[in-house]
Amino acid sequence: MNDALAAVGYAIAEGRLHFRTRIALEAHQDRLAHGHLRWVAAHSPAVAARFRAAGLGLSQWRSLPPTSKAEMMADFDRLNTAGLHLSDVLALARSAEDQRDFSGQLRGAAQSAFAEQAVTVGLSSGTSGTQGAFVVGVQERQRWAGVVLRHLLPPPFFRSLLRPVRVAFLLRAEGGLYRSVQSRRISFTFLDLLRPVPELAAALTAADPTLLVGPPSVLRALLDAGAEAKPARVVCVAEVMEEADRAALNAGFGPVVQVYQATEGLLALPCPHGSLHLNEAHVHFDLEALGDGRWRPIITDLRRWVQPMIRHRLDDILQLDATPCSCGSVARRVARIEGRQDDALLFAAASGQPLTMWPDFLRAALNRVPGLQEYRAEQTASDTLWLLLDPDLPSTRTAAAAEVKAALARAGADAGGVRLCFGPLLPAPPGTKRRRVLRRTFSQSSPVPEVIP
Repeated sequence: MNDALAAVGYAIAEGRLHFRTRIALEAHQDRLAHGHLRWVAAHSPAVAARFRAAGLGLSQWRSLPPTSKAEMMADFDRLNTAGLHLSDVLALARSAEDQRDFSGQLRGAAQSAFAEQAVTVGLSSGTSGTQGAFVVGVQERQRWAGVVLRHLLPPPFFRSLLRPVRVAFLLRAEGGLYRSVQSRRISFTFLDLLRPVPELAAALTAADPTLLVGPPSVLRALLDAGAEAKPARVVCVAEVMEEADRAALNAGFGPVVQVYQATEGLLALPCPHGSLHLNEAHVHFDLEALGDGRWRPIITDLRRWVQPMIRHRLDDILQLDATPCSCGSVARRVARIEGRQDDALLFAAASGQPLTMWPDFLRAALNRVPGLQEYRAEQTASDTLWLLLDPDLPSTRTAAAAEVKAALARAGADAGGVRLCFGPLLPAPPGTKRRRVLRRTFSQSSPVPEVIP
């Protein structure tokens, strides 16, 4: 069966995974986990070693100490079940990005569980501080495409399949994951983010997509550059989507939804009513409390075979919405993906104790600056914050300084002890994600700070 037919089959099967009680959803996860963990522990030396080191049986997997992206990358060769070497994966993925040819695949090692099977490879953008590699097998790729089709095509699903679907992806890198949905009735256009914005705007207009997918900052730039399209859905990926992005894209292109995806997998998808739900039919989520309604996810992907994700801690910060969704699904709703953990800023409180200032507070402050079109805030030392502004004018500097100092004071920081530095915001390198608030590496050895509202 070819990729497209298999993907449609998985899309149809996805329609049966709509759970209306937590008991039913968790029973489904337990059934998947039972077989999945047995298989993974038998084929991934790294996973088996984690259970042995913790003195736990497979049935105790929820108590397994979490792992991180850095640890995953360090033990990649023993983790993956296709017998792949990280050096080969990185070489192919980086060559693909350099040459802009993403058709290459690796073959599983002869002695592996995926002997001689084609494996798709790729890289994350490294926003969280560690660039991650991903490897995905044929069946995983097909299932991913089917799940995406089911959740992203405008409802009702079967009616959408009756009409030609033109998907336009604006991405840093294209891969086999996206090509899996290609068929006679479902066409795919990859619009390379390394192309100049005017060219991209013209290409998007020519593509006339029914489904438009890309980072919100790029979509807004193309809208401002005169791109014209009226897709049935605009799907924002790869960046934190702010309400200003949603409003502008909704007015300029069409209805906006969001997808939460990372190197670690497909983590949350929109429902027909527009809510963003955790992908709990396929991924088990444990949530670590960070305070003030913020959570850091620890995931166990129950469908990931080639590169297992078992009790893997992410760097993202989530806010959840406990209100039941009108779609009827009990999968938890994401109110906001706040950003990466290393985007939280570390300052001294008035008492001298360390504290965390969440990026939302700084964004809210700078969004109040009259005339400020774009910005980036970079903390380069415990007492130094750079504000890179567009436009970088005396009036915007003055207003930004006032708003940021007020936000620092409200958060409990020693605002008078923070030095503000200013400069113009230069264009980001082509293909990079937008990060408006970031912290440099001075804090990597710092103790865990107090979490503040």
